[in-house]
Amino acid sequence: MLAQTQESIAGRIAALQRARSTDLAPASYRQPPRDYTDPAVLALEMQRLFQEGAPLPAGLSCDARAPGDWFVYEALGRSVLVCRHADGSLRAYRNTCRHRGMRLAQGCGTGGGNFVCPYHAWAYDFEGCLRARPGEDSFADAPRSELGLQPLPVREEAGVVYVGLAPAQWPQAPLLGGAEAELAPFGLAGYHRIDHRVFQARMNWKLGIDSFLEAYHLHKLHRNTLRTLFLDDIAVFDAFGRNSRITGVRRSFEQHRTGDSLLPHLTVVYQLFPNAVLIHQQDHMEFYEALPDPQDPNRCAMRVTLYAPQAAETESALRYWAANLELVYKVTTTEDFAACEQIHANLRGQPPPFLVFGRNEPALIHFHRSLAQALA
Repeated sequence: MLAQTQESIAGRIAALQRARSTDLAPASYRQPPRDYTDPAVLALEMQRLFQEGAPLPAGLSCDARAPGDWFVYEALGRSVLVCRHADGSLRAYRNTCRHRGMRLAQGCGTGGGNFVCPYHAWAYDFEGCLRARPGEDSFADAPRSELGLQPLPVREEAGVVYVGLAPAQWPQAPLLGGAEAELAPFGLAGYHRIDHRVFQARMNWKLGIDSFLEAYHLHKLHRNTLRTLFLDDIAVFDAFGRNSRITGVRRSFEQHRTGDSLLPHLTVVYQLFPNAVLIHQQDHMEFYEALPDPQDPNRCAMRVTLYAPQAAETESALRYWAANLELVYKVTTTEDFAACEQIHANLRGQPPPFLVFGRNEPALIHFHRSLAQALA
């Protein structure tokens, strides 16, 4: 984040403290409970936001750092193979062998050679071309030139990687909507992926995103954990197209001095439309994905990946980052997501006529208005 952006945020925080307020939306917002529970709404979301090939935040550029690196993105029952080409660009393909449909790869790797199917050893290069297959004579009427991997859209902006789950044309405008100017100085391409956790949740995927978009709940829900570290119900909000950013303010903000980095005194939360959240903590990044169950609006998977600015190459570093990830997973699953599951149970059983998002929850309002616009 640029120094001038930090200075602007610091000034806004100081003004909010003087006013004993937080950034406010122009008005409150009424949210229909059925948007979380109706299978018809989920079907429309799947079509418009996911399955038609719309851009989905899939990770960071460091997941495939150098030419020859690759990783597999798994979502909604589909699998995408993302690889760093020799010219430095990213390519994405369906992770599906054209012979019998076997998945070619799992996890991540490096080397720059061919992707060899573990079933019958069909081999594909990083351009998706079928280069070799045992028993070539048996396929004389099925030319290799017609059996390359099926390409999918992929783009990286300021260190964030987007993929589509189906072929599609994406807009030329930046997907980050202006947030790329803020994210670029973080140098996300230079981070290192540590590990991830997945929580299978009994709630709608949007509730998982909702839980990150306001500081209003800190004083009660996190009273024994995060409340001791953060100022209650104060956050700075900015929108970037359909994306947004809110900043949680640590109690150490009082120690900030002009000219020093503000980041040690903030938690910076970027909501990456539609289904991801990127959080800058003091010494690492957390990347959350809310992945719907394509058949059930009452279930989702919440996946969190931790990225560090340096590789964990020693036992002490491994222990440190493992403890960080375990703490993040524990707080979110036992406090945030546990509360969301209770909310969802009520929305399924005896929902109120509408939910009310307050003026002090502008990022929450922006997210749901952006969803409504995308689904209209």
